[in-house]
Amino acid sequence: RAGADLTGQPPVFLFSLPYLIFFLFTYILPPPLPIVPDRFLIDPSWQVVLSEAFLRGAQFGRDIVYTYGPWGFLEISRGDPRIYPWLVGGRLLIAAAFVLAVSTIAARGIRRPAGRHVFVAAVVLLSNPISVLPMALLAMLATMQDRSKQKSLLVHLLVIACALTMWIKFNGFVVVALLGAALAAQDLIKRRVPLITLEMGAACIGFWLLARQSLSTLPSFVLGAFSLARSYGPEMFVSGPNFEITFAIILGAAIVTYGAIFFFGRRAWLWTPSAVWFALLVGVLLKESFVRHDSFHIWLGIINALLPCALILFCGIGSFNRAESQPAGMRPLNHACVAWVIFLCVAFPLVELRTPAGLERIQTLGINADGVKAVLGGQSLSTRYQAQLADFRREKPLAKVQGTVDFFPDYAAMLYGNKLDAKLRPIPQAFAAYNSYLSGLNAAFYRSAARPDFVFFDALPIDNRYPTSSDMLSWLALMDCYKPAGNSGPYLLLRAGTCGNAAPEPVAAITDRKSVV
Repeated sequence: RAGADLTGQPPVFLFSLPYLIFFLFTYILPPPLPIVPDRFLIDPSWQVVLSEAFLRGAQFGRDIVYTYGPWGFLEISRGDPRIYPWLVGGRLLIAAAFVLAVSTIAARGIRRPAGRHVFVAAVVLLSNPISVLPMALLAMLATMQDRSKQKSLLVHLLVIACALTMWIKFNGFVVVALLGAALAAQDLIKRRVPLITLEMGAACIGFWLLARQSLSTLPSFVLGAFSLARSYGPEMFVSGPNFEITFAIILGAAIVTYGAIFFFGRRAWLWTPSAVWFALLVGVLLKESFVRHDSFHIWLGIINALLPCALILFCGIGSFNRAESQPAGMRPLNHACVAWVIFLCVAFPLVELRTPAGLERIQTLGINADGVKAVLGGQSLSTRYQAQLADFRREKPLAKVQGTVDFFPDYAAMLYGNKLDAKLRPIPQAFAAYNSYLSGLNAAFYRSAARPDFVFFDALPIDNRYPTSSDMLSWLALMDCYKPAGNSGPYLLLRAGTCGNAAPEPVAAITDRKSVV
């Protein structure tokens, strides 16, 4: 078939060039987002923390415990422009692997050139490439199953890029690790050495070390990230519109149904581990979308990940090629599944553009365009950054203190925006210290000799909770080891003192049928 040759040949590269240029201006070249004096600084705070943690070589799992890893700034980067070379290099690797893979899958699965362009354009416009890369790798390998001796440079590029995404977000770590296990199982079934899995593992360790991480902290990173992910559902659940749940359930059912029909119709038993992995991927993305059911997570899980993954699946198994055989009795159901996915690829983003998440994405495009204009115009990113910080200090000033400082509970961006010497607790935002293990890490930090000299304190509840429900053990540690030393606007300033090691005791116990308080 046309386009079925190795992806290093000029036709595929030239076909993908417009989409690479699109990513160059919208994804690769934009500098880090500015630190701006927004009303709500929760998201900007963790975004700044990730950039600063990488730049200072903070050890993930020890100095910082989060669901993002040392390369998490590749997801959303904000703050210090010193991160820019790393940002460009990491995103270039991810975008190049993604666009070339999607273009190759289109060339092998769609006969008409116009159809290929429509497919690639749809996937590129919808996708967060970090989330979709594992699916692209699996589809590439599936299209090469009849060419097992053919070693594609693109496959190696995809494997390396997938390994990088493992250290961006813990979901990516789990998804890519499980994909590596599935591919290894298939190779072992075929009595082959699992070279792709071994290559992925080697690249994974390489990127960990490149971020100046120690192998000794790797188990702690996994333990801490797992603890955060495990407690995220019950602690952060919010509900949203029912129509989104209905659409997504039908979407998931359509994807799994179509995949199952193809799998059993072709008797592709050797690909059972990959089929199981894909079903798990659908479950992970639905969970990401609806545990905290707001417009931002709908974009992350459905629009940016599940929909483009479904398009890649359908193209990879020949759904857009009429020459591919399908079970005759199942064709109406197959067509209905594909039609539903295509409908949602158009309708869902249009509906969600009106939401806060959609408006934020439009705003970010404008900020990125301004940043690219500055880069191409030769403006100094450092000068722009200092001007942004000056604007921030005018809008949201904090008192200057001599020594290290933290901000409790959630607005670490206040410290970086005011150019203070930040020294943050391991879980840098209180609302994310979901359980006693995580809150205990923060409390132990505040009681240790390494604690900051000052803490700016405010009662900032999230989701209308009681303020003390966030990182409750740290509240006790702050009361025990810090003393009031004035204020800075609405914020109480605490100074480190001698810990009294007071042992708090409950003043009352109230029992009902469901719980003990």
